[in-house]
Amino acid sequence: MSDNKNTREQRRKNTKAKTSKQKRNSSILAILLVIIVIIIAVVVFSNLLKKDTDSKNNENGTNTESESYVEELGDGIVLNKSRALNETKEIGGFVVSNIQLTTKDGMTTLLADVKNNTGAKTTLKTAEITLLDNNNEELVTVKGIINEMEAGGTSKLNISMTSNYVNAYDFKVEIK
Repeated sequence: MSDNKNTREQRRKNTKAKTSKQKRNSSILAILLVIIVIIIAVVVFSNLLKKDTDSKNNENGTNTESESYVEELGDGIVLNKSRALNETKEIGGFVVSNIQLTTKDGMTTLLADVKNNTGAKTTLKTAEITLLDNNNEELVTVKGIINEMEAGGTSKLNISMTSNYVNAYDFKVEIK
């Protein structure tokens, strides 16, 4: 009878051990499921946040995607090929043409030819350039110097900016 009693106790212990093991496995499984749900939530939330940020950037005209009018050249130089930016502009007898907007290492440079069509010799002039985004909103206004020119003469305009404005779509110019 004592063997019978030992066998019953052994079975009871084995049953308790199996139940305890099942509880432990269930707890581990529950913890793993919670971790997986948290990871999925973080991924979904970060994707939604990124899409929201991208759409706000697009509304502000600072598109984070590479614009179709911006081309990467060698040596880290980025060139703006916007048709609007490259159109010849005529202001008060001056013709601004051959416009080139580039950036390298966070420095943006605007180069252009300025022709004197006023019919007279000009003195030193100031050009005020306002870069515009594709929504015609102002990005930055900078000033440059136009050298004195004979009637019909041409001078180079060279303006550098210490920020990246290569994604500008167009510009306005005032000559003073």
